[in-house]
Amino acid sequence: MKKHRPFIITIGWLGTLALFSAYILNIFGFIPSTGFGYAFINLIAALLLGIRVYVDKNWSNVVLEVFFGLVAIVSLIRYFFFS
Repeated sequence: MKKHRPFIITIGWLGTLALFSAYILNIFGFIPSTGFGYAFINLIAALLLGIRVYVDKNWSNVVLEVFFGLVAIVSLIRYFFFS
């Protein structure tokens, strides 16, 4: 098992909490899945988790986080320019 600095571990946990928060806020009707908040929180989660999995050299999850980050960016572009 690789030993990471507490900062990198914290980044991963913050990303996980952001992802959970976006999901919970959406499911309970506090933010819509097509709104700014949902896309922004998901983008932050993808960035934070992407950093963590990059440090781990977990390439399949890096690709996953890049994908989710791109989806969030497209969602934000649609929110600002096409709504």
